[in-house]
Amino acid sequence: MSNYSPQYLAELNAYPENFARFITRIPGVSTTTDRNAVIAALTPTHESVLEEGGIAPKMLRRAQQVHGNRVALVGDIGCSYPVEGVDGLYCGGKADCCLGIYVADCAAIWIYDTVTQARALLHSGKQGTLQNIVASAMNSMRKSIGVEAQNCIAVISPCIRPPHYEVDIVSMIKEQLVQAGIKPENITDSGLDTAADTETFYSYRMEKGNTGRMLALFGRIPSKEEA
Repeated sequence: MSNYSPQYLAELNAYPENFARFITRIPGVSTTTDRNAVIAALTPTHESVLEEGGIAPKMLRRAQQVHGNRVALVGDIGCSYPVEGVDGLYCGGKADCCLGIYVADCAAIWIYDTVTQARALLHSGKQGTLQNIVASAMNSMRKSIGVEAQNCIAVISPCIRPPHYEVDIVSMIKEQLVQAGIKPENITDSGLDTAADTETFYSYRMEKGNTGRMLALFGRIPSKEEA
C-alpha cells in the first residue's frame, strides 16, 4: 500500500498514540462528478488504511462539510455521522474515534494538544478560511475540553495554492493559527499544491469536478492492553 504517512505528518506521528494519515489519489479508481459515488468507490481502501492502524472503520467520524466554520465535539458513541452543518471535528485525548475530513483542493488542518492528547481535524477551503474555522475550533476546544493553544501543534495538508488559485488560503491559515495562540514553530505546512500534481492528488479545479477525494485521518491508536 502507498505511503499515506508522509513526512509532513511526522511530528504528529512521533507521538506513539497518534494515527495521522493523508490518503491521496488511489490508482485504478474511476472518478466522476458524483461525489457520493466516488467516495463509495474509495471507501474500501480508506477502511483498509484504518484497519492497518488497528482502528475499526465503525469508529470513523466525519463532518458534513458545508464550507462553514462550525465544529463539533465527537466521541466513541453519539450522533449519526456525518455530523450535519459542521466542517471540523474534535475529540478528547482518550477517545478511540478517528476523525476524517475529505478534501480535493481545500486544506485539511490537523491540531494536536501535546498535553491533553486532544485532537482536531478541520476542513478549511476558501469559505472556511475566510470565516476562520481555526478560531472557531480553538475557542470550542478551550471552552469544552480545556485545550491550551500554546501546547498545540498543527499541520496543513496539501491543497490548492497560487498560481493555480487566486486566494492564498495557506498564508491565511498560518496567520489564524498564530492568532489563536499556536506558536509559529509548532506549525507545519506540507508545502504541496494539489493542482500542480494530479498524479498524486485529486484537484477539483484542475479536473473540473470529475475527481475523487483525499481523506485526512486523525485518531488514537489503541494500546496493546486495549486491543
